[in-house]
Amino acid sequence: MQAIVYPPLVYADQDKLWGVAPEVVLEIQKIVGDDSPLKDTPWLRGYEQAQKLPMQGLFAIVRIPEREKLFKWVGPIFGEGDYFFKHRGSALRVENLDDARRVERIAVRKDGYTHQALAAMGFTNLDVGPTYQSSYMKLVEDRVDLVLMGERTYYYMVKKAGLNPADFERTGCKFGDSAAWLAFSLDVPDETIRKWQNALDTLKENGVYRKIMERNFTY
Repeated sequence: MQAIVYPPLVYADQDKLWGVAPEVVLEIQKIVGDDSPLKDTPWLRGYEQAQKLPMQGLFAIVRIPEREKLFKWVGPIFGEGDYFFKHRGSALRVENLDDARRVERIAVRKDGYTHQALAAMGFTNLDVGPTYQSSYMKLVEDRVDLVLMGERTYYYMVKKAGLNPADFERTGCKFGDSAAWLAFSLDVPDETIRKWQNALDTLKENGVYRKIMERNFTY
């Protein structure tokens, strides 16, 4: 199982993983009897390997139509609303998607959820970078106008990047709602997917999932 660092869903340090997704996955593994090791991987490498290599698992990844047929899915393990954020103090007014289309640059991570979702909607003003961290830095340095981020996770993502969440300001434009899932390569048996989904549903019913969320979302 490969994990993409995405605070507070996934943190990684010296081969140690923690956060919402690793805790959920480990609890599922206990139920289904799976002892596959969890390891962190760079975004693009993990995304490509989950499509090309056999019997792969990847978490956490936003499920959108552009990815639907690329993987088999278990989830959701998290959901939130996504808004355009600007550098705090910027005079830019963004109240709707038309306003967002008119700005000069919106920073996105290459092949990330925001990149694929905005491109699918016809946005042509995208500034594509290698990481979410580079997007946040560009916004703080006023090299871009906007970054699309989750209303709950942005605080943790920005802090992990070494930046001050107070330097970011949510605009009035909500792009939509997104949910993070566990993604599996297409050769993983359907029975395995059912077992994992049933185990996740059990965690949500017995209160274990709620406790994991409460531990990790302190802001």
